[in-house]
Amino acid sequence: LASSQTSAVLRVSHLPLVRSALQSVTSVYSEVKGRYPLLGLMGGVAEVRARSISQVAMRRATPLLQSLEPQIEVANNLALVGLDRLERNFPILNQSVSTVSRGRKCC
Repeated sequence: LASSQTSAVLRVSHLPLVRSALQSVTSVYSEVKGRYPLLGLMGGVAEVRARSISQVAMRRATPLLQSLEPQIEVANNLALVGLDRLERNFPILNQSVSTVSRGRKCC
């Protein structure tokens, strides 16, 4: 699924608010896994299983995704237009979670 432009999903994942929220969740998850060995073991097993299921799903879905590439490109372009609007109307998306949290505490 090669595309000359950015995917909407990639752009969303790079928004400071989304990126910092994911980093916070990942940090807490890692801390919990380290603090509680049984949860760490269960989490590790779940991660391996999810990774293998994802790989199988991608292998099976690739032919379908390739056949739908024109429609996916149209949907991506519409999503990019919508994302442009969201970023213009909600500047909070370009702030980190900590910046947003600090702003809410003082108001």
